[in-house]
Amino acid sequence: MKLLALMDEFFFELEAHIARLFHSASLMSFDLQKSEDDYIRDIYQAYQNVPHDNMYMRIQITRGEGPIGLGMSNAAKPNVVIYFRHLEKVDPKAYETGGAIVTTARLRNTKKALDPNIKSGNYLNNVLAYDDAVKAKATESIMINAQGLLTEGTTSNIFSVKNGVVITPPVDFDILQGITRRKVLALAKDLGLSVREAGITPVELENSDEVFLTASVREVFPIHWVNGKTIGKPGFGPVTKRLAEAYKSYIASYSAKMKEKYGALLQAK
Repeated sequence: MKLLALMDEFFFELEAHIARLFHSASLMSFDLQKSEDDYIRDIYQAYQNVPHDNMYMRIQITRGEGPIGLGMSNAAKPNVVIYFRHLEKVDPKAYETGGAIVTTARLRNTKKALDPNIKSGNYLNNVLAYDDAVKAKATESIMINAQGLLTEGTTSNIFSVKNGVVITPPVDFDILQGITRRKVLALAKDLGLSVREAGITPVELENSDEVFLTASVREVFPIHWVNGKTIGKPGFGPVTKRLAEAYKSYIASYSAKMKEKYGALLQAK
């Protein structure tokens, strides 16, 4: 299983990412053999050896060594790998123009087959869907469910704005409960915006007033083209802009809070 967290001054939403890691493990009957606080401490201690800031971190955990077989008890002790890489930020011009997305006929895995909330290394469903975006020279590919309703992107959550209402597929639509998605929904409510979690058809998405994606790296990212059709003006629409600004403010306040909580772990850096 994998975890992605961003590095600015502190690992952004690290606690939420770790909580999701443990939730993924519980869905797989996977004993991580440490507490959430232990993993957070391990990550910051590992970061002491990284000479740069502006990094992203990935933690990958396997069940460990053991005999070949499907039995979950074959391996007794997890193997943990924590590694860091320079964060390639999104080109600011991309926010000025907005991105392009396509809806793909590739179905999102149903929870009855493989719960998307198990954030693991099994990305084949996403990889095949993303190839449709690559072929269309698009930023992202949005997958649908068996009912023909949108679920999520291959690395992002999808939002539509129509008549001032912020709409996004509900969590029971076989989606990964994105951490950025959850915060943006909370910020939208704080701003007094109307929010609705509901099914969206590809046609309804194409007729949105605004469309945007949420993801750890892209944050709140405006979309200007859906299936080749223009949505609004280039860049941020009025609602998307308010949410993007509120999210930036939240990042700043989060960093200040984490400085008090985890600053001691980085004193030696």
